[in-house]
Amino acid sequence: MRTRIEMMLFIVLVFGLPAVAAEFYVAPDGDDAGAGSREAPFQTLERARDAVRAHREAHGLGDGGIAVILREGRYYRDATFRLDAADSGEPGRPVVYKAAKGQAVYLDGGRVLEPGIFETVTDAAVLGRLLESVRGKVLQADLGAAGIKEYGDFGPRGWGRPNIPAPAELFIDGIPQTVARWPNNDHIPLGQVLAGGQDESDQPGVFEYNTDRAERWTEAEDLYISGLFGVTWAHDTVGIAGIDLQAGTLTTKHPHSYGFRQPGFPGRFTTQYYAVNLLEEIEEPGEYYIDRRAGILYFLPAYPLEHSRIQVSQLGAPFVRIENASHIHFRGLTFENGRDMGIVVSGGASNRIIGCTVRALGRRAIAINGGKNHGVIGSDIYHVGQGGVALQGGDRASLTPAVHFVCNCDIHRYNRWIQHYNPAVAVSGVGNRVEHTHMHHAQHQAITFGGNDHEFAFNEIHHVLKNISDMGSIYVGRNPTFAGNAIRHNFFHHLFLQHQGGPGVQAIFLDDDTIYVAKIFGNVFYRTGSTGVIKFHGGGGASVANNVAIQSPRLVQDGPGDVEGIKRAVSKMHTDQPHGHGFPGKVAEMNIGQDPYRSRYPYLYDTYAQGYNRGTPRWNNLEVQEELRDFVDPDHLNFALRDDSPVLDWVAMDVHDPVYGADGEDIPFEPIPFEKIGLEQDEDRPELGPLPFRKLGPEAGAGDVNAEQAQFWWTPSYNADRYRVRIARDAAMQDVIVEIRTQRNHIITRDLASDEQYFWQVEAIVDQSRSNRGARPAQEAPWPLATRE
Repeated sequence: MRTRIEMMLFIVLVFGLPAVAAEFYVAPDGDDAGAGSREAPFQTLERARDAVRAHREAHGLGDGGIAVILREGRYYRDATFRLDAADSGEPGRPVVYKAAKGQAVYLDGGRVLEPGIFETVTDAAVLGRLLESVRGKVLQADLGAAGIKEYGDFGPRGWGRPNIPAPAELFIDGIPQTVARWPNNDHIPLGQVLAGGQDESDQPGVFEYNTDRAERWTEAEDLYISGLFGVTWAHDTVGIAGIDLQAGTLTTKHPHSYGFRQPGFPGRFTTQYYAVNLLEEIEEPGEYYIDRRAGILYFLPAYPLEHSRIQVSQLGAPFVRIENASHIHFRGLTFENGRDMGIVVSGGASNRIIGCTVRALGRRAIAINGGKNHGVIGSDIYHVGQGGVALQGGDRASLTPAVHFVCNCDIHRYNRWIQHYNPAVAVSGVGNRVEHTHMHHAQHQAITFGGNDHEFAFNEIHHVLKNISDMGSIYVGRNPTFAGNAIRHNFFHHLFLQHQGGPGVQAIFLDDDTIYVAKIFGNVFYRTGSTGVIKFHGGGGASVANNVAIQSPRLVQDGPGDVEGIKRAVSKMHTDQPHGHGFPGKVAEMNIGQDPYRSRYPYLYDTYAQGYNRGTPRWNNLEVQEELRDFVDPDHLNFALRDDSPVLDWVAMDVHDPVYGADGEDIPFEPIPFEKIGLEQDEDRPELGPLPFRKLGPEAGAGDVNAEQAQFWWTPSYNADRYRVRIARDAAMQDVIVEIRTQRNHIITRDLASDEQYFWQVEAIVDQSRSNRGARPAQEAPWPLATRE
């Protein structure tokens, strides 16, 4: 025994103590004067950061790095948490900020309103402005008295404007409520445009308001209109300077980039708007208005508030900024209720956002600018105002990749404040990738990209492009030196044109004379596009191969034709011309006649210099309209080809496709790994299907539910496509007398009898996607109740 102890002492003396990963703890009720231990946690992230710095300086990172463990609760933020090079980890030894195992941790940029501060509006002047139908129902809360002082600017915001934080917003149970507007769920056409038209695009607009409703808006102090004023791809929100009741016109405070037009361009699209930020238009449950001068919130709740979490967003800066730091991880945290962005990463290398939720923000969720090998993994992003993730990095002149990535993320409902050109993922630079990501339910694009050698693979995209025309769910354009990209093994479905008129929507749109931009291989398209699945507006040359289009328009919609389109693009590369997009300068900047471009994309320079032009290669593509017997289970969106499908025996003969890399080869159809497309269940995304949720009301065992108007409400399951509510006479839920399906988190039914005993439950359902499906009941259901007259 003595010999063994002496040997251990010798090892310690010679080699030192083995390095052990350090841990610091943080808790909402902690104390920054404490030790940051499990028993005496810090209270703030800043104190933990400083402790990490001191430990790193004194002891290094150890074998496993350093962990900052946040205990359950809400950490209210009124400033950005900043990290720089001094806070870095090292390869294999990261600095990790993470939630304690099994605990819910929120970084919250909002302020809580207690339900008790709401009271019914009684002021005669305010009541006079409210619709008669909601008088006595609209509640008000004194935000100033609750310590809420930051209201922000409502606008202008939109196409071509500076990006600014959103105004203060109201969130009930994590759901953004609706700023009062009219029409409630639609638009109205612009009336006759009298000023600010196409020839006066730098002037404010004057146009007939085209509705008697405007007569109620004359007392509004901060009225805006939002819509498509000139073209189908430029959503804007502008203030109103005046309402002329005699002339029946609105005069805007601000111009619009394309001018106010009636009708719009292209395709004689009907320009349209809705009026917003109006006390006078609180009409639908969930609508609200903030009087910024008085600091008063007016709100028409959809259901009783006593069990709800009521918050107003306040933080007008990003939650986190990581600048020139490396190997920092954020894991399992929720960022919510901010007016600006979630996380901004600039420079550095190998930072990670893993298994986080970023929601209820006014601007973009995550922005990565420069650096190398940053990643967003297994995270959920939704209810954000201005896009999901931006990946920018890599050097285009040398074609040096950044290797940034978004992987296995669920991104949806990401255009609340600026609807256009703020996609789920925006990619620029060189060598970045988006894979196994689910992008859905949004107003505009899923992916926009520019640059070289990016990869978009195994993603599922659906129900986007909901307020747009002349656009694709994946979009690129206006630079002939973009090349080497791959769009492969993605599933696009249910992409429809929502507007009458206009050029339509597509799954993939290669715009404005882009050539040779990508290999489009092995994708599946179902009920996708209005005029085509893949569209070239000029240009061409991209490889289109091994794709499957089902019950969709033609696979490829050429602009002027692929050969002619390439000729048009090449002419713009040689000579600057109107609407030429500065092509000669872009070609010169990348010097496509020299390496690395000359050897990486030889066909690009050959076309530019020698007229090499084979058009757009298309081979081994399947288009199906009616018969779906080749597929495994179309009813459940499983479009894997059956083993006995004759398509699997296809061979394309004598393929000449420079983008794919074929020169006269015979190429068999390659089976598409459909089962691998979309979200994947792993340690960072431990379950698919609806997210957990719970009942709010009525109370279990309630004995006074109004039979004539019985109301039921619950917290949201944030990724649910809809809910199914059932009410039965028995606890086994066999004798069901009411069944209602809804997309909202509340219902009212008039189908119950008085003085009866019932049981109810609600189930969240996800079934509009392929990779994320299932049903989940609310916790602890069913619940008993009794009715009264």
